[in-house]
Amino acid sequence: MSAAEIYSPEPNLLERKFAAYLAQRGAGSDTADHPSRESVQKIGRVTKWVIILSALAGIVSGGLIGGAEIWMRYGLFDGMDDLGWREALPYWLAFYAFAGLVSAVEIALLYGLALSGIARVTQHSGLQLARGDARGLFSHSLARAALEFPSPQVRVYGIDPYAYVANWKLTALNIAYKLKVGVSSFLLRVFLRRVAARVAIRGMIPLFAGPLYAVWNAYIVWRIMTEARVRTLGPFVVDNLIAAHFRDTDDVDDTERDVILHAAGEMLTRGRDAHPNQIYLMTRLREALDQDGDIALDWPAMRGHLKALDAAGQTRVLDLLTVSCVIGVRIRREQMELLRSACRECGATLHEDRVKDLHKAVIRGHPVKGAELAATRNDIRPGSA
Repeated sequence: MSAAEIYSPEPNLLERKFAAYLAQRGAGSDTADHPSRESVQKIGRVTKWVIILSALAGIVSGGLIGGAEIWMRYGLFDGMDDLGWREALPYWLAFYAFAGLVSAVEIALLYGLALSGIARVTQHSGLQLARGDARGLFSHSLARAALEFPSPQVRVYGIDPYAYVANWKLTALNIAYKLKVGVSSFLLRVFLRRVAARVAIRGMIPLFAGPLYAVWNAYIVWRIMTEARVRTLGPFVVDNLIAAHFRDTDDVDDTERDVILHAAGEMLTRGRDAHPNQIYLMTRLREALDQDGDIALDWPAMRGHLKALDAAGQTRVLDLLTVSCVIGVRIRREQMELLRSACRECGATLHEDRVKDLHKAVIRGHPVKGAELAATRNDIRPGSA
């Protein structure tokens, strides 16, 4: 089974359409190198413009809805102060029909802006999405980011990424994700009409609609584009790790191979998410180590082998854990605990603040090399430099 099939085994029609569009509009030629500083700057400019345009869409939408309310309230119904609910019913029907139409157009525009922006980000990054190998999963992962779909609840080479997540939390997470662009925008409008309209500035509420919608749209699209940047730039960080430590694995014995795969699998479960960057990392590791079959994850047993590894082996494992920790949108406390405990087993001290700085650097698009990874810890083994 390919990485794309593992990540999204049953994509719906909308996801397939978005993924096909991104595969067509992505980078024309693939690159194994991390995007240049100029390319990263272009990605930043694309992100800013998409956010600005989404905010402008909110201003227009809010202006139309707020202006229509003012016109209908004071132009057609003379303030509506003396109207009962029966007399006011035509107003509410007409207003909400118009507001619903404007909101639907606005939401469709937000999706279009996000999709177009993500396509341009992949073009500038050099991430080729049409390939059938491990990177093939990113067309679907970026499509899901544009649609604000959660990561699917799948097993990754026998590992359950949600092993530490209670069932009720998974259900709540799915419900929360369903309250995405459309529903959340609708709830904002209901709040403005039914709650904020009760305060003393009731007559001025329509005037605030544009700025509030602009801020909300900007936040939604910023969140989408941040996730897209991580999913676009993360593969290059993984590729750098593989090139540095796993291009020639003849000197890696079976015990170390098991430790490496179980360390990556445990970090995946600690992240509590089937994130595409983590799946890509697992896929590249399995290819580099020539490993087939599922993994019966047992990190407590494998952790005991860390002390027996030589310095090069320990460095490989710690660099792997560090990369796995920083290639998501956020670092979970459990992931940092795993990295900290692994450092202790190897006789090293972890600098958590530097790991967090490295995570920010990944999101900003900076390349991650061996020196940056080594700087996150101090080697305290006897005789170390």
